[in-house]
Amino acid sequence: MKTLGTQIREARLRRHLSQSDLARQVGCRQSALSMYELGRATALSAETVGRLCAALGLLPPAEGEFAAERPQPEGVRAYCPNPECPSNLPVRVGQAVALVPRGHLAREGERHCAWCGEVLERACPDCGAPLNPGAFCAQCGAAYLAAAPERFDAERAAASERAFAWSR
Repeated sequence: MKTLGTQIREARLRRHLSQSDLARQVGCRQSALSMYELGRATALSAETVGRLCAALGLLPPAEGEFAAERPQPEGVRAYCPNPECPSNLPVRVGQAVALVPRGHLAREGERHCAWCGEVLERACPDCGAPLNPGAFCAQCGAAYLAAAPERFDAERAAASERAFAWSR
């Protein structure tokens, strides 16, 4: 069975449209359309896929079909709240320094950080919103790790990068 991305690609080619032309027509980026056609189901929103289908004369997927096409995560996003843990990378933000947690998908039963043993956080410590990538909550703007160092430590940043590169 062909994926919707493949069907969109074939319909686009039958109409002699480039990815750029079609992307402009429906209001998305050419790169996102390319990724979607190649099988990355999370590259486009359901709304954009609906506009693509309408523009190409395809039947839009039912809500259940669209959800089934997207890969399901194998866990819940979590991070280590210990500011000294090597899993938290110090980065410069203007003149200040922030710690960016290296969030990962925690499997069921995984409760502690593999690096330092601290209990993992699974939500924003201020508002309880689900975690997003980055150093700050998208819901309330609070820093996930409030105890950031006063100055940027390039040696610590390099050590954190080496530790994570080694673990992959």
